[in-house]
Amino acid sequence: MPGVPSGKACEACRKQKKKCDEKQPACGRCLRLKIPCVGSGQQRFKFQEDKRFTKQIRRDHKDAVMPTISKSNASSSDGTPSPPGGGHVLFIHAKPSNGITLLAAAFTQAIKRSTDIRYNLWWSFGLFLEDVPRRLGTNEALDRAVDAVTSAHADFCTRRQGSVQSLTKYSAALRTLRVYLDDRVHAQETDTLAAVMILLICQTMLGQGNQCWSGHAEGATQILKARKEFGPRNEFEAKIYLSLRGSVLFEGLFNERIQLTQEEWDSLIVNKYDGGNPEGRMLLNLSRAPSILRRARLFARTASDPSGVQDELWAVYQACMINLDQLKESSIKKDLSVATAMPRPDRAWVERLLLIHYDRIYGIGLVITLFFNCMLQALGLHNDAVQSDACYFTEEILMLAETSELLRPVGSGYLIICLTTAWAATKDPEQRARAMMWLHDYHSDFNFRQLDYLQKELEWTAGHLNLADSFQMHRDLEYPRGSLI
Repeated sequence: MPGVPSGKACEACRKQKKKCDEKQPACGRCLRLKIPCVGSGQQRFKFQEDKRFTKQIRRDHKDAVMPTISKSNASSSDGTPSPPGGGHVLFIHAKPSNGITLLAAAFTQAIKRSTDIRYNLWWSFGLFLEDVPRRLGTNEALDRAVDAVTSAHADFCTRRQGSVQSLTKYSAALRTLRVYLDDRVHAQETDTLAAVMILLICQTMLGQGNQCWSGHAEGATQILKARKEFGPRNEFEAKIYLSLRGSVLFEGLFNERIQLTQEEWDSLIVNKYDGGNPEGRMLLNLSRAPSILRRARLFARTASDPSGVQDELWAVYQACMINLDQLKESSIKKDLSVATAMPRPDRAWVERLLLIHYDRIYGIGLVITLFFNCMLQALGLHNDAVQSDACYFTEEILMLAETSELLRPVGSGYLIICLTTAWAATKDPEQRARAMMWLHDYHSDFNFRQLDYLQKELEWTAGHLNLADSFQMHRDLEYPRGSLI
């Protein structure tokens, strides 16, 4: 019974006999109606009876026998296939047959490259995700983390964030991870580190109450510090570091419990993929921000600068401006030569990916530059020029927020930190109002439950970056924090 292709519409559209746009992971009709979308874009087959025609075959060897399957002996009475005449027949199951393979198949659906970029976890959260399915079944913390993020992603795609099932799986994954972290052997495993990173993604899907830190990046740094060597141990870890370094860097600005030496920062950030690129150099500049922030705050309080923090801050800011100009140029030119060298079936997809990538790294570059800009404004260094830069960079971020709206929700998630930093840096009321409007919009995509808390959170962020007293800010605005360890 050969299979004849019968369409790629989802189950809901097929049942109602409606036209389906076959988008993955959810079609437009299901998103509009806010109903579960199952099977969109998946090829289905209609099985028809195979009409066989026999043909006399001339055989050179009389003893060569080719077993065939007839209708009468193709299966036993209970439906179990049985080979005819003692011949050996290999049956291939079309569907996964155990929990791990089912989990791997569901997770692959969420990360495969053909998934709509608006919901694509691979593009938004890291290359390492492609290597995760083959590692399932050997580390329970990783298995449960993958199960949690797959469930959360399925809910997220149909606008049903925070379902009981997803929250239950997330809680179970956290409990399992804590058990693994209490074990000295398991705590240092590569798969345990991957589980931490995946739970960070899961928390984003579920909607976190505090945008400044999650606790997961802090947990990851403690895992790394417990090792003898801070850098990646293998190729898979090197890919994890590409995603983890940004989370640790940004959280390290706000969470004083993340304390790394400059050598440890370098081990986390420097890699063979972008070490010589402007984006790699920008992240290296950002790794100096926690130390500069602490010393600049001390200088603002005491007017004593024995470490030369003013000169260092200005030098880092100038370096950021040079790299940012290069990122801006890439964002304008959008070099697609990599895509043109690829086979035609993949070319259009890679071109779209590159177009969005250039804008995203430019947006992150703007955020990093504005971090240092805020500190310069607080110290009153080169005030007119720095405030003018802040207004210009804020306008650039507002333009990105407008042009990236078609990538919502997951594909444009990075804009939340961009808009937050822009609001903190600019003093222009009109720009702040526009940034607040976009923040409300983008926050709603990720089911943040404290939108009414947003104004106070922005004021806290602005105060922190502008060197306000850290203890006083924590006392005035206490955040609900969650930590793995």
